[in-house]
Amino acid sequence: MGKSRDEKPLGSFSAKKESDLSPVDPCQGWINPCEFCDRRFGDWINADEESLAKVPSNPGIFQMAFKRKNILEIVNIILHPDDIQKVAYETIDEAKEHIGDKKFKVTKTLILFRWIIFKINDKDIAVLYAHWHNNGVLPRFLKSWPGLNILQKTDSLTFSDKLQKWCYTKKEPFWKKPKQQSAKLLEVVKKCKWAEPCEICDTYFTKYERLDKVIANHKAPNSVGLYEVAVCFGQKVNRILIEYCLDKLLNIKNDLEGYRFWNDILRREENNKKNAFLQVRWIELRSPVNDNSCFLYAHFLNGDYDGKNYLLKGEKILEKNKHFVRRNHDNKWYFVLNDFKEYKITKFKQRKNILNDLDEDILYLKIAN
Repeated sequence: MGKSRDEKPLGSFSAKKESDLSPVDPCQGWINPCEFCDRRFGDWINADEESLAKVPSNPGIFQMAFKRKNILEIVNIILHPDDIQKVAYETIDEAKEHIGDKKFKVTKTLILFRWIIFKINDKDIAVLYAHWHNNGVLPRFLKSWPGLNILQKTDSLTFSDKLQKWCYTKKEPFWKKPKQQSAKLLEVVKKCKWAEPCEICDTYFTKYERLDKVIANHKAPNSVGLYEVAVCFGQKVNRILIEYCLDKLLNIKNDLEGYRFWNDILRREENNKKNAFLQVRWIELRSPVNDNSCFLYAHFLNGDYDGKNYLLKGEKILEKNKHFVRRNHDNKWYFVLNDFKEYKITKFKQRKNILNDLDEDILYLKIAN
């Protein structure tokens, strides 16, 4: 494994209060499985000629790992703005020379790799660089953090000197005046009781089903929406994950069936119970940006769910919806009753409020199914 390096980021950073910053989740690697990376990169592939030929000649990120005695260690991460196939061949050739050293001959070492492609101007990829940097320890063959130069130019993340981590920051446009909320009638969106039974979630999500059977029988819907995973042992149901699938290409079905490391969740110490198994439930969304969907995003953001970083997709949509506001004094999301009254009566007279809209959506989905 590499050593931690005092590679302090350079450049000017946002002078935000530390309380306004939320650290990007650090990578669990380089030996431990990391869901954040695995969801983006997928399965590892043996480094043979046939597999290397399938690496595309596109901008992307190439990861290489050594596997010895069933222990997989990520040893290199390489970014290339033009052609990751070229760096794939070069990196694997160099790795074979390292394996030729005497210290590698004691046990058989396999070379594995995986990759992702991206657009040069893809801002979301900066979160992945921050995710690795916040680990604090470099992989074996790296001397500097990948993507650090891109991180220093991004506006969506900032480096905290106090935390020594890259963090999310909520930037407010300087040209916008603060909203005058005193004239608006607001009602807070009820929060999700993540560790307790939640009436809203139980009403609008489907019933729990065993995850392995859903995947084996291809029962998950080919639709955009949200799904939730829980660990069940005995009569106890422990909700552990909520995932937003708001892209038609990466919908609920594709996301559930494309992830190969579900069993690793059951191997964690807190979930390693006798007869424990995973359950899943979901809700399909007619539109990821309508008021009904935004109500659910606010419901989770106001709640007790620890993995708030995974809810950022919904938060970005909420920030663009004029019918929802976040108040500074409690950092909670509210919906504007004035807006809903004017909008709903003129356009949908039979619907009195947003909760009625949600009921209608569920009825629609049941009939469609």
